[in-house]
Amino acid sequence: MSIIGLLATRSLGIGASSSHRGGEAYPSMDKRCVIIGVGISTTPARLVLINADVNDDYVMLVSVSSDALNALVEFARHVYQDFDVKVESIVLNQGLNLIDTVSMLRSIIEGNAPCNVVIGIASDRWLTTVLGFLAMTLATVGGFVNVSVNKVFIMPGDKSEPVNWPIAPRLIDLSLVEYRVLKLICSGYSLAKEIVKGYASKYGEAISLQAIERILAKLRNKRLVNGKPVGKALMHEATELGRLIACG
Repeated sequence: MSIIGLLATRSLGIGASSSHRGGEAYPSMDKRCVIIGVGISTTPARLVLINADVNDDYVMLVSVSSDALNALVEFARHVYQDFDVKVESIVLNQGLNLIDTVSMLRSIIEGNAPCNVVIGIASDRWLTTVLGFLAMTLATVGGFVNVSVNKVFIMPGDKSEPVNWPIAPRLIDLSLVEYRVLKLICSGYSLAKEIVKGYASKYGEAISLQAIERILAKLRNKRLVNGKPVGKALMHEATELGRLIACG
């Protein structure tokens, strides 16, 4: 499913410079990616935005309400008019499943890497669940995609203090080679022999068939991929957990 089918976006460049797009203008991890979940009422989200200490950062506002996003974008325009902030608003479709929604948001953050991630939540239960899984997914793969989850917090109401997560837990332990093989499977490589060739082509490193077969066994044990017998070989595809972590 394409991103166009998942969301509607609007980007707003705030500040004098228009050259800060994606990760190109931020070669170090000094850049932050700030993700804010917005409910129907924008007051808690405004408090989240203020508590996020936005500077020259990339800000993603996420909600199921376009009206709430429009109001918060205008608030951000006013508050951060003297900063070079890129604000992107994303309207999510609650009819989508959790896996596709989280994978899509993860891909957007990876596209803005390298960055330190701050997630502020002031939204309904569905979006709170989405952003919670996003935090754990980014914590799982962050070391492979130049992303670090620095802070996750929830604003319970418009008169409350923010509640900080003590840590963003990983969904599963994963090595770099395991992650790379999972990415290849997401890209359509399904047989061990295909993955050997794809690994060398994409990552510039030779790897043996025996090593790939051991990695595939580990991925199956971790329930990140399924193997379907095709003759004497196994055809692999990512499970929902594998898609959440690496596909999209």
